[in-house]
Amino acid sequence: MDSAEAATLVVDAASAERRAWVRRPQTNFQLVGVFAALVVMWVALTLASPYFLTVQNVRNLLIAASTLSLTGAGLTIVLIAGEIDLSFAAMQAFVGSISALLAIKAGIPWPLAIVLAISCGVLAGFLSGMVTVLARLPTFITTLAMLGIVQGTAFLLTNGQPVAGFPAAYQVLGTGRVGPVPLAIGLVAIIYAILYFVLNHTVFGLQIYAVGGNRAAANVVGINSRRIIVGVLTLSATLAAISGIIITARLGAGSGNYGAEDLLPAVAGVIIGGTSLNGGVGSLLGTFGGIMIIVTINDGLVLRNVSQFWQQVVVGIIIMGAVLIDQAARGYMSSGWLDRLRKRSQRDS
Repeated sequence: MDSAEAATLVVDAASAERRAWVRRPQTNFQLVGVFAALVVMWVALTLASPYFLTVQNVRNLLIAASTLSLTGAGLTIVLIAGEIDLSFAAMQAFVGSISALLAIKAGIPWPLAIVLAISCGVLAGFLSGMVTVLARLPTFITTLAMLGIVQGTAFLLTNGQPVAGFPAAYQVLGTGRVGPVPLAIGLVAIIYAILYFVLNHTVFGLQIYAVGGNRAAANVVGINSRRIIVGVLTLSATLAAISGIIITARLGAGSGNYGAEDLLPAVAGVIIGGTSLNGGVGSLLGTFGGIMIIVTINDGLVLRNVSQFWQQVVVGIIIMGAVLIDQAARGYMSSGWLDRLRKRSQRDS
């Protein structure tokens, strides 16, 4: 590395540090905005419909958000690392279909069927990561290809039809309760807590942020960005696989369609939650808030008897708006006023 390249990396590192200095309060502010918007929506829908703020409807909202939050968490981590995963929704259908075939058609004990099905999903995510780093392809290409592979395989395995007949013990994962709390919600909450710890309190989590924030600088300080890419894609596939199991347990069947439609709402929730498409910025709490906004909008439209086709239009508009806001905020944050504000703050302190 010559002196010019070294100087460039130093400047990039300083720029990344400067962005981190201002993004930390920005992220907190955005989180407040996300949950404030969610509260406003709940109040408005409560006034608009007597059926919204009922125990059953709120429980349905949280159940719908549980699996969507799980896949959203995987996408969040991938985006923080500066990559993209387009296969997670189809991965749910893929893993659910394999689980149904093993437990129902092949007669394999359901715990073993779950382990084998999740293992297939993990392997698919690992292969996406390996192809990405070995062939030096964008993850947009590799995960788009994996989407086609796992989606098509799911339809081939099930012949395009739902495979029903899970044992009652299997379906408890999706329909059971621990007291008043649905088991699926409790399971997702535990996984979220583990992911939060990994992302915010481990070296691996720090490396994910570093690779997404400035990959060249991360490589210079010894972080293996290729290993991180493989790791986050494998983790995303693992979370999608678990979500696929929960979906099949809740619906009582496996199908190439179950879960495959979650791509758009999950992406919308993650972006609304403040995760940047450019990497290095994002939080699981923000993703959960964004997902809750999406499921609340869908539920409100259903209660108002609005066509499900309009739901897709609304979600698409939300994604476009959130991306435009993110890009505008990034341009504003990178303008010259930051240097002056930072110098003034340091002088005052």
